[in-house]
Amino acid sequence: MAMDDNESCGSRAMEPLSPKQNRLQRQKAEVFSQVLTRLQDLNLEEVKLPGFEDQLWLHFNRLPARYASDVNVERAEDVLMHKRLLDIAEDPENGPAFDVRLVQVQPMYTGVSTNTVDVDPSVNEEIPSIHPPPTFGSSPNLQGLEIHDDKAHVNDGDSDINSTLRTTRPMHEITFSTIDKPKTLTQLTNIISEIGLNIEEAHVFSTTDGFSLDVFVVDGWPYEETELLKSEVQKEITRSKEQPQALPRMNEPGQTSESGSDSVKIPTDGSDDWEIDIRLLKFENKVASGSFGDLYKGTYCSQEVAIKVLKPENLNMDMVKEFSQEVFIMRKIRHKNVVQFIGACTRPPNLCIVTEFMTRGSIYTFLHKQRGAFKLPTLLKVAIDVSKGMSYLHQNNIIHRDLKTANLLMDEHGVVKVGDFGVARVQTQTGVMTAETGTYRWMAPEVIEHKPYDHKADVFSFGIVLWELLTGEIPYAYLTPLQAAIGVVQQGLRPTIPKSTHPKLAELLEKCWQQDPTQRPDFSEILDILKQLTREVGDDGEDRHKDKSIGSFFSALRKGNH
Repeated sequence: MAMDDNESCGSRAMEPLSPKQNRLQRQKAEVFSQVLTRLQDLNLEEVKLPGFEDQLWLHFNRLPARYASDVNVERAEDVLMHKRLLDIAEDPENGPAFDVRLVQVQPMYTGVSTNTVDVDPSVNEEIPSIHPPPTFGSSPNLQGLEIHDDKAHVNDGDSDINSTLRTTRPMHEITFSTIDKPKTLTQLTNIISEIGLNIEEAHVFSTTDGFSLDVFVVDGWPYEETELLKSEVQKEITRSKEQPQALPRMNEPGQTSESGSDSVKIPTDGSDDWEIDIRLLKFENKVASGSFGDLYKGTYCSQEVAIKVLKPENLNMDMVKEFSQEVFIMRKIRHKNVVQFIGACTRPPNLCIVTEFMTRGSIYTFLHKQRGAFKLPTLLKVAIDVSKGMSYLHQNNIIHRDLKTANLLMDEHGVVKVGDFGVARVQTQTGVMTAETGTYRWMAPEVIEHKPYDHKADVFSFGIVLWELLTGEIPYAYLTPLQAAIGVVQQGLRPTIPKSTHPKLAELLEKCWQQDPTQRPDFSEILDILKQLTREVGDDGEDRHKDKSIGSFFSALRKGNH
């Protein structure tokens, strides 16, 4: 006999149960009792309210028995958080309700050796944690996404994270609660994916009264930036709500679907949604000026934006072509580590491109005008941000062609993004392009020589950027740009790597600026190297919490330009 949702905790022992139900009910009652005791020991005000014990029992009773068997009783306050989220989710306007917290994932030894990691079973399994464990423990196999649900079991084995199983590692746990309806799980995983997170583990529960409680352990976000992650989750939830729900176009009786005709048809009013009415732009102060255009800080529909305006008196066919190419590129891309395109004015003489405003300015300004410096952990964070953005661009066949610190911008949250796509191009079908583009000090030798080149030219530039982050110096500062270019091509000139550089970072630099483009790594490989190096820096005792360079970056650029 199933339990009545409205029963009190005092009546739970009075119901006649089958042997299996009795066992599950007894286990649930034991876990409930342990959780209640721990919450009372915490002396929380919520626990002292009249009827709290009954409400807590109802919480356990509305969820499947598996919830009680899986939950970590040592994290009783998490049960309280789950109860709050389910209560909040009862108002549809609040869904999905969510919470984000930092957890410490323990490595698991399964007795099986893999080619990727050789686990030593003699290592003490009790590794001290500096953060609390996940609510539902950690799956013995973190090689893929394990979703435990009454209705589904998904195992995506494509995510190879064996290399991170050697030690405990901080991750984030995101808990959602919302009305349980078709595609709820897809909606939630899309929110996580859009932020750029990797789902390492998931636990999905459906309540008896039509709600869901979904708990994800995720990787891919700086562990010290939990509050920023909360903000990003909220932004993505808001964005997902604002997207119009288009209905699929149904075929007429007797009509068959042709190739491409079964896509969802999106309504259109005949205009491009990125075309901006110049009258809606409010120009504030000029933050930069060049021979072909000016850059302003301004607002568009009450949001801060950067407005790049082409000077009408200098317009020519080449400038118009470059402008149209930049708009074409930017409206195709959307990534956390790429400056977000908002729109453009394409009606002469008012040609301008509008993007998000990056309040903390460029990395170049910080390094060379504010005379800032990066400690290694912060340097790696910046390098990882840039690599993520560049990896996304290359996966979409876009070559930046002018990657340098002046085009790396930081927002108010410390996220570094790739910007300025004035000379970016979609890679041609042949995979190579010609013509000299970019800036000499960061330019790959094949580009300088007007030879055919591909996306590996950006990798060379990234190597120079990485050296610049490391040293705080301008590449080849003792040479003119043209002298530097000649040296790179004819003499194999490269910046001098400081002797104190971490060996793996020095090795990465040399790989990136190989003369032969085919010998340079892809950004996916670069990301793996940087992440591994980040873990090793932590293991070597470098305290990332004490790294104040990013704080000085913020203060130095508080009044900085875009």
